[in-house]
Amino acid sequence: MSSGARPDPALCSAGSVLVLLLVSLALALLLVLARLDAAGEFWQHLGLTGLFIFLVVLSVAAVYCRIGTNPDTARGGWMLLVTIQLAVLGWSAAVVLAADWLRPLALEAHEAPTFFVVRNMGIGVVVGTLAVRYLALQARWRAQVEAEANARMKSLQARIHPHFLFNALNTISSLIHDKPNEAEQATLDLSDLLRSGLRERSRHSIDEELELVRGYLRIESLRLGERLEVDWQLADDLPLDAELPVLLIQPLVENAVVHGIARLPAGGRLLIRGERTRRGRIRFLVENPLPGETDDAGQEKGNRMALDNVRQRLALAWEEGARLRTRQEDGRFSAELVLPVSAD
Repeated sequence: MSSGARPDPALCSAGSVLVLLLVSLALALLLVLARLDAAGEFWQHLGLTGLFIFLVVLSVAAVYCRIGTNPDTARGGWMLLVTIQLAVLGWSAAVVLAADWLRPLALEAHEAPTFFVVRNMGIGVVVGTLAVRYLALQARWRAQVEAEANARMKSLQARIHPHFLFNALNTISSLIHDKPNEAEQATLDLSDLLRSGLRERSRHSIDEELELVRGYLRIESLRLGERLEVDWQLADDLPLDAELPVLLIQPLVENAVVHGIARLPAGGRLLIRGERTRRGRIRFLVENPLPGETDDAGQEKGNRMALDNVRQRLALAWEEGARLRTRQEDGRFSAELVLPVSAD
């Protein structure tokens, strides 16, 4: 596939064969109904016409995905239209060559093979032009949606950054008078985090995200001390080089510390588990103990806003397969993050 072209997922995705089959059958049904004379010949004509159209469409899709034709450009549109015509011509010629046993079904009575080919070419021009126009509009629409999604993703991510910095700086300020050396170390850790995790980019590896979490926990451990116990449970086969949106796991850990462990006089254990699941997905679980009943509406609002932010960014990064579920049970709060990340 050429590096500069991007084939349309409507033809190259895993489920495209079924869609192409249904479209082929629909077009075949229209053509058969338009020129059907005898009801007894309906299924024969439908089966042969549907097979012919499906072979044409499948051939075009295979070439289209192989060469990476982009219908959003004039050159790509013409290339796709020519590909459709060549496929129609090739399969029409194949039917004509086999006319001894296909003639009763493929060709109309007294229809010359040449006219059969020309008629199919004419239908191919009309249908192909409509298909190219549809794919071009779909490509432009998808590009516009992707641009809007990226802009919204950056906006949501920009909201996370100040929240992260505020909590980190608040931790450092609480250490300045009583533990100046630890405050200095926390400042250095924060500086490292700013360089590694808060750069202007939308995605990074799972390993980088986990390192961001570790840096944040080092800062919080200076403030909370033995009150913060972290239990890391990362599977050995976790694909650390797989990519995900920046600051996706860290806000969940931050919520667990700020709204859970930090509000308990004795602290508690923070569980961070990462593992593979079936269907090539990755699951992260962040679990923490809950404080007792509280009237602090601001704390609850901040927790809910951060979780909603993560959910919105999941919806923008993946159309389906990604989810964030939260559960409160037996005095513990858990956030389960499932990502459709595929890695070798």
